[in-house]
Amino acid sequence: MTTCNITEAARLLKVHEETVAELIRQHKLPAAKIGRAWVMLERDVMDYIERQIQLQTAERLGRRAPRNAARSRAA
Repeated sequence: MTTCNITEAARLLKVHEETVAELIRQHKLPAAKIGRAWVMLERDVMDYIERQIQLQTAERLGRRAPRNAARSRAA
């Protein structure tokens, strides 16, 4: 299992590090604070990307998003 920090997640998502921090605060991206650093599983970051692709593609096509795409891991 591969982990990543905010900088690495930002690189995968192609966004600013603060955007990743905001996704964590909004419970849209699962993460744990280990010491002073946020740690995420790379697969969770990739799952987030996949869900966004599915949701936005469905939206552009005027379709309903697949059920699993809309689900959030947030509690």
